[in-house]
Amino acid sequence: MCKLIPALAISLFFVSSSAWAHHATASQYNVSTTIKLTGKISLLEWSNPHVHVYVEVKMDDGNTGQWTVEFPSPGAAVVAGLSKKMLAPGTLLTIEAYPSKPGADQSKAQYACAKAMTLTDGSRFTFVVGI
Repeated sequence: MCKLIPALAISLFFVSSSAWAHHATASQYNVSTTIKLTGKISLLEWSNPHVHVYVEVKMDDGNTGQWTVEFPSPGAAVVAGLSKKMLAPGTLLTIEAYPSKPGADQSKAQYACAKAMTLTDGSRFTFVVGI
């Protein structure tokens, strides 16, 4: 019995730390506001726990801004109908997303969480976003 208690404590530590590492969308993103971003993909990170798409977006002032957009997990992206090939660098797309909350990241990068995406051929993909 004494050997079981440390093993149980270690197991609970790993379960609780991995659950804590994953976030609710509302904790980092403003889910009461939707923004629309149109631009070209500059980089794709297709990995767990979320796909990240880096998009060069032409801003209102005429300059280009880099956005990091969080998509669902690779498995959920596939269920939504996406593939890595569809998100290749250079692909032009429009993303409907929740913007990051002020102060969510101290860098100059801009972050958003995708709730829908449309390709130039009109193909539209929607994602289930955990609030």
